[in-house]
Amino acid sequence: MAAEPPVSTASPSLDEVFVRSERMVGRRIADEYVLVPIAGRGADVDGIYNLNRLGAFIWERLDGRNDGAAIVEAIVARFDVDAECAARDYRDFVARLRSVRAITPA
Repeated sequence: MAAEPPVSTASPSLDEVFVRSERMVGRRIADEYVLVPIAGRGADVDGIYNLNRLGAFIWERLDGRNDGAAIVEAIVARFDVDAECAARDYRDFVARLRSVRAITPA
């Protein structure tokens, strides 16, 4: 079995477009949104991730069509936050998703 390439630790650019990995599924359960690794597909994660409202908002837009700049604009429009804070939160969250291989570049 071939080793997987290392995950980039660099902060994502707002020009980059990401898509959700087939290793992870997101589900809304009652008032919570969770990411669940898919067993049997070689997922590298050992747990279920609970997302806050912002995390769920970003996750739903990581569809391979929206770049970071568009998602940051959507965050600013939806939440009471300025563009600088929205960009920082977006980059931090996307970096965490990349570290557990929940998303990949489109």
